[in-house]
Amino acid sequence: MAFDELCDEVILNCEDGKDFAYILKLTYLNEFEKIKNLDFKKFGIIEKDDLLFYGKNYPLFKSLLFFNEIPVFRREKESILFLKSIKINPRDTLNSLSYKEKIKLGNEFLKRCLKFVPKEYISYIPYLIFGKEYYFKGVCLKEYVSALNGLYKIGKKNKVKKLIINRELPNEGDVKKYKKKLAKKIILFKKKLNIYEINYFNLKFNDKNFECQYIYIKQSFWDKISGLFGEGIELKYYPTLVNIAYSSEKVDFMKPLFIFVDGGDISVYAKVPKLIYLKDELTLNHLNLKGKYVYFGNWKKDKFWEIVGEGR
Repeated sequence: MAFDELCDEVILNCEDGKDFAYILKLTYLNEFEKIKNLDFKKFGIIEKDDLLFYGKNYPLFKSLLFFNEIPVFRREKESILFLKSIKINPRDTLNSLSYKEKIKLGNEFLKRCLKFVPKEYISYIPYLIFGKEYYFKGVCLKEYVSALNGLYKIGKKNKVKKLIINRELPNEGDVKKYKKKLAKKIILFKKKLNIYEINYFNLKFNDKNFECQYIYIKQSFWDKISGLFGEGIELKYYPTLVNIAYSSEKVDFMKPLFIFVDGGDISVYAKVPKLIYLKDELTLNHLNLKGKYVYFGNWKKDKFWEIVGEGR
């Protein structure tokens, strides 16, 4: 069960919590345009003009490093030197910056992005950096949902449901437990990514052909067992890892990426770069996948070969 399905349980079974759960579900699925049409203010959610970097309370050099829609920086040192060059403390946080400082940071970062992006996509870069963010009790709504989803992944389903129903923030200790576990999965995935072969297929959408990259992982019996004991990578982590993959030089940040995990049926995790979505309007919902930008779902083997085989 994914986090959106957990939200569905609350929506179906709890009258008091259903509207808030619906907002969290939309946030998880990146359907922010639908949130704009809801009365989100009654839940204490506010909308702000902001920078769209993840990690509002992380040191700035880490927030910039995590931004892999355009991987300007791949090492901490590069991010730190950039911030120092524009006279912003690398250890400040996004939430600690004034509005003027945020504009300065966003504009300087945008200039760096211009060096990496094909000319026809340049006009879309500002939409990746500047925009609206939603905040709940002082926490970025996306990061609040990420924390709840993390707690759910480490087996705290009932606690997460209570937090949603009561509209409360999670315990920081629980969040740290999840982040510690996730960090181990990321390290393991990055090691495996160096070994994985990246293949390609063409995907036709709206009379256009898009070259997609993919990783095929054949899950053995022992992979499943090791995952249960925390030594492998469980499927529930792949929606995060397909995004993390773009921080690798091995992955082309201007092409959609699919991770196919073959455990009998095919578990599918994919990402469409936002620049591709903004310019070419590419989505993957027509492939029976849920989400926006980051997608997930399950296919039968026939479906997998139909899409990947024909696209070779």
